[in-house]
Amino acid sequence: MSSPTDFDRSMLVEFSAAFMYYIEKHKLMEVMSRLLAEISVADGVTDVRRWMGENITTIGVEIYTKSMDAFHRGVRGDFYQLPRSFYHRIVLHGKPGSGRRSLAYVLAQRWDLLILDADVLAYHSINKQDQDEHSRFLQEAIEKDCVYKRSEAVGNLIQNRLLQDDALHRGWILINYPNNKCEAEELFEGFTVPPNRFVFLQIDERMARTRIMLNSYSPGPQANVSFMDRQMAQFRKSEPALNSYLSQRREVVYVDASPCFEQVKCEIISELTKTPYVLGKKYGEANAKI
Repeated sequence: MSSPTDFDRSMLVEFSAAFMYYIEKHKLMEVMSRLLAEISVADGVTDVRRWMGENITTIGVEIYTKSMDAFHRGVRGDFYQLPRSFYHRIVLHGKPGSGRRSLAYVLAQRWDLLILDADVLAYHSINKQDQDEHSRFLQEAIEKDCVYKRSEAVGNLIQNRLLQDDALHRGWILINYPNNKCEAEELFEGFTVPPNRFVFLQIDERMARTRIMLNSYSPGPQANVSFMDRQMAQFRKSEPALNSYLSQRREVVYVDASPCFEQVKCEIISELTKTPYVLGKKYGEANAKI
């Protein structure tokens, strides 16, 4: 029996990750668990395959309908539990000063998740000695000052990092990406393994500015007024179109980031653990308008 001399492991990893996402999106693990549980207590089952074929549609529709109903009504309940094999893939998005970085570290510690900062990833990529094709593409985009190529290059770096073993087997939290509608579309529709939760931290710009300026523990370039003005202006410019797209996604959760840190953290944990996760677009629903 012949075997290939060169085996592209990356293609196998990408296929496996895409298959995992398909199973998660369509709740196939929940369906199979329910099937096995019901057949174990069913009486007079002589043909297991026939029984499963006759009941799988009913069980699948029931599970998916309940999840969709709970999602659309915003139902929370202590009775709901995430599957044991569930891996959180979370995006924390918000204005500078919304607390997304601090929240990322707390949530990552709670669920043993990998923290991915898009800015840090890009920085280390272009400064390492052994650059790969993605790093060289980003370097070229920066040298040519091309916004579109730079966005594409950062997206390629992130997707490549999310297909590494630790990200696939632990789950992750992503911050500082996406920054606009195009990047959000690429994240949800172009990535092999997109996020299953997108937490949008809502905060007034004045409060966000105050938090940054009063953060005396770790002052950085964000504490510079002119730098902060540019960041806030960029966020205001991209927010309407980004919100328009995010309003079509079921993965998006809006959280008020104005209260104290502990209250915001508890609100996020409650949203992520006590509501059924549903992936994909909200077909047929009204979308936000710019």
